[in-house]
Amino acid sequence: MERIIKYGGKLFFGSLIICILSFFYFKLIPYGEVSNLIGYLFLEIFLGYNFYVGYKYRLNLKEAFTVGILGSSFGIFLLFFASYTHYVIDEAYWAIWMMQFYFMPTMSFITDFSVNVSLGYVVFLINFSVLLVVLGAVFSFLKEKLISFKQKSSLFVYKDFL
Repeated sequence: MERIIKYGGKLFFGSLIICILSFFYFKLIPYGEVSNLIGYLFLEIFLGYNFYVGYKYRLNLKEAFTVGILGSSFGIFLLFFASYTHYVIDEAYWAIWMMQFYFMPTMSFITDFSVNVSLGYVVFLINFSVLLVVLGAVFSFLKEKLISFKQKSSLFVYKDFL
């Protein structure tokens, strides 16, 4: 449990910092081709960091899923209030405005491919972030198994050689 809170906190604060930096970047820098290409760096960093946390810390599936949910809790928190604003107060504009902080690292992707930004997009982004943490953990596990298999097979070849 201690590992989950430790790595989930790292993922949460790392994602929060990326979201805040990208929010200020896209709000302060005028739109252009170069600024859009630099914006793709935020997308790669945001999604890559989710994969990296799962890969680096050698989490099992249950831990990776929980760490992914903790890392996406900023988006889940904003989604709760945005859903309330959208469905209860019936203000779709303010609901999307609230969610802007979380999906801002993907703004270059949104503008290039004309993605319809709604609460469903944010749910997809949260699920995709959790999936990347789990995939990182799976790749880390497979890498360890492959390395241990290679070491065992090369050891047998060396013994046979002697």
